[in-house]
Amino acid sequence: MCGIAGFYKFYSNDVEESDLHKMVSIQTHRGPDDSKTWIHPEKKIGFGHNRLRIIDLSLAASQPMTYEGLYTITYNGELYNYKPLKEKLQQKGYKFNSQSDTEVILAMYAEYGVECLQQFDGMFAFGIWDEKNQRLFCARDRFGEKPFHYYYSAPQGNFVFASEIKTLFASNIVPKEFNFRMVYHFMANEMAENPFNFEETFYENVSRLEAAHYLIIDGTGRLQKGRYWELKNTTNTTISEKDAVEQFRELFLDSVKTRLQADVPFGTSLSGGLDSSSILCATREHYKGPLKAFSARFKDPSLDEGKYIKMMVDHTQVENIQITPDEDSFLDAVEKILYYQEEPFSSASIVAQWEVMKLAADNGVKVLIDGQGSDEYLAGYTHFYNTYFKELFLHDKNKFHQELRALKQNVNPSFSLGSSFYFQTIFSNTFKSLQQFKTTTLGSEKDKFFHFDFLHQYQERQNPFHNFLSLKEATNSFTTEYGLHKLLRFADRSSMAHSIEVRLPFLNHNLVEFAHSLPPEFLIHDGWTKYILRKSMESYLPKEITWRKDKLGFQAPQIDWLKSPTIKPIMSEATQWMKTHHILNKSYKKEYSWLVLIMYLFLRK
Repeated sequence: MCGIAGFYKFYSNDVEESDLHKMVSIQTHRGPDDSKTWIHPEKKIGFGHNRLRIIDLSLAASQPMTYEGLYTITYNGELYNYKPLKEKLQQKGYKFNSQSDTEVILAMYAEYGVECLQQFDGMFAFGIWDEKNQRLFCARDRFGEKPFHYYYSAPQGNFVFASEIKTLFASNIVPKEFNFRMVYHFMANEMAENPFNFEETFYENVSRLEAAHYLIIDGTGRLQKGRYWELKNTTNTTISEKDAVEQFRELFLDSVKTRLQADVPFGTSLSGGLDSSSILCATREHYKGPLKAFSARFKDPSLDEGKYIKMMVDHTQVENIQITPDEDSFLDAVEKILYYQEEPFSSASIVAQWEVMKLAADNGVKVLIDGQGSDEYLAGYTHFYNTYFKELFLHDKNKFHQELRALKQNVNPSFSLGSSFYFQTIFSNTFKSLQQFKTTTLGSEKDKFFHFDFLHQYQERQNPFHNFLSLKEATNSFTTEYGLHKLLRFADRSSMAHSIEVRLPFLNHNLVEFAHSLPPEFLIHDGWTKYILRKSMESYLPKEITWRKDKLGFQAPQIDWLKSPTIKPIMSEATQWMKTHHILNKSYKKEYSWLVLIMYLFLRK
């Protein structure tokens, strides 16, 4: 796990080592164990690297790394299947000088070119200079666990890339200018991505390479981009529940096992929920030594999961280390979090995550096994109920009524589909047209709070939200388009700020593809979300965890914090600043005040 940076000046030969040093010095937190640079003899391209030693701690694994004098890489991430890939390459005659996965990536590229990406199981972002073909090859993992930001100016002949945006600004080439289209999307729709262009960031001229994409720049500066993986909406209609449960369990346990490869201390996060508890039990299945689990607690009993955390600690006999974030720790941390996140965030739950990462670092852990990902492709959020019931209503009304009764009996007696459910379902095209008409004529519900000039310039006239009529389409979208991306960004930046590597077993692509191929009733069944995970892990978990009805997961008391006497003055200052700068014309409603506070803190820095 590391930080990467690079210049490619395809019209000139003036890459300077001092510029690369400035860049890597900005992101030392991503790799405090070592930093190195490499410059091509013709000075047209140069790489920088910050190293966090996790696998093969020797100098032989240092980066930037050159293989056979033809391929040079700067790489951030972990390739979990590098050992079998290495064996396959050795059978083809390839030689290796280290025990690192970095060298395997280079040899795989030498053998397969762009197609090497199809064989990787891992999280990664890298740039490879291909001397043989005189081109720069860059790629990012399937789900976007690792970041890759870049600035591309064909007229000037510059391509600059880095793990973090602030690193680009340190190059003295990339201008720093806020992108107010993204400010609008965030404040109007609570979206940290532009739903119509996932490349876009909160800064003009700075792009992100999308998940599951690669790019190539040839010697003339021509940039080509391609997608190498997508989640297909196919369904296995013949698989039995028993076989599905067994296969899911096997894939999940194997994913956890491969993510335990490390030459440094590791631990797990533990919220007491289904995901983190499953990961803890799976870790215990493969690792019998001393293990630390880190948890956030809250003073508010309605948000505190202490009972479930204790249950899992007693069940697995791990050492549990806890922290209790409050409004004071929020004020102390929020500016730091914004600095490392480089984007605003719509929930205070990230503060709890930040404190857990800091706690793990303070206790000597360098790798943390965490639980992001399953809610998106296993339909773990309650909003997926609505989509599933639409699908059932359209295709199987008997099952629709059966599942609705089961949900009320087993999980939530007060569940209601809402007054517009039947209209949205039966007249979906009409509803879509009305949504678009409303967006075009009235805009967002929050648009009335914006200053006229700001609204006139940035208001989006396309509807950013979907009316999904099948669960598979919805889970696909939340996994590969919008939803998961922001959580992965939170996890990467919060962990790397404390020089910790986070590994996410739920995001093994074979596991995701298998789960996504299952019929929807394996995801939501008898009212239970994530049914396949519950059934797969019920022999490992306490029954109270397996069949938990509530879902919290490090959920911070955000509303109470905003009412705090120490935060209220800052809130007033934020609102006034937004008005003075012609973003707002009047105060947001109280339920939206978090957006104002965070955006103010982000823009004023």
